[in-house]
Amino acid sequence: MDVGIRALLLNRGLGLLLLAGLAGLYAIFAIDLFQDEGGTVTGRRMRVELDEFLLYGSSLILLLFGFSFNQHRGRLRERTKRLRAERDARDLGYHDPLTGMPNRRAFGEALDGLAPSGLHAVLMLDLNGFKAINDTHGHGTGDALLRVIADRIAGAVREGDTAARLGGDEFAVIAPGLASPEVAKAIAKRLAESIARPVFLDGRTLHVGSGIGIALSRAEKLAPEELTRRADLALYAAKRSEGVAFRLYGPELEA
Repeated sequence: MDVGIRALLLNRGLGLLLLAGLAGLYAIFAIDLFQDEGGTVTGRRMRVELDEFLLYGSSLILLLFGFSFNQHRGRLRERTKRLRAERDARDLGYHDPLTGMPNRRAFGEALDGLAPSGLHAVLMLDLNGFKAINDTHGHGTGDALLRVIADRIAGAVREGDTAARLGGDEFAVIAPGLASPEVAKAIAKRLAESIARPVFLDGRTLHVGSGIGIALSRAEKLAPEELTRRADLALYAAKRSEGVAFRLYGPELEA
């Protein structure tokens, strides 16, 4: 917490405690005074005048206490709103506004955060047939279709995987901590099958397919750029191969 904010809160808290303490002292003193029934006429008159003074003083203290408390609550509400707005702005910087998925920036940071050892996979995918649907039925239908596909992609990956939209009809998945390459292939198969299911929008039945490229980071940790480059090569190979939903990167693709 900023030092200035901490000092302000501390001073405000001390002020509230002081007012509360004054009100408490008056209450104790007043109760003790009202219990005293003896004394002379002059003493009783002085006690009445003192009671009036204490009544006015306590009323002022309570008013000040109430005002300070309301001011304190108002500042807390403003601070909460400001923190929420800052958090929302920060979230927007890491999420795609159309689908709500992590965006390219979040994808890059997740790649950088992969453990240096273990088996990890990056899956790059794009949609087959999306451009024709977007051009024929309009961008509104295309956007709605992307939201449906994004939900399907998020539902096809494992808990702990990162599914992101990189832009347009391009998506990516980071699958860390795999037991074997077969797990990456199983994820790609689920993704391809989920995306291929018909989509019903505005009385229309729409169909899109996908091409998926898989790159693995094994014992050595590959640079994020190299990992995504290999996944892109595998994606292009899958799209060139008719009837192949996904392709695993291999050295032969470099040719």
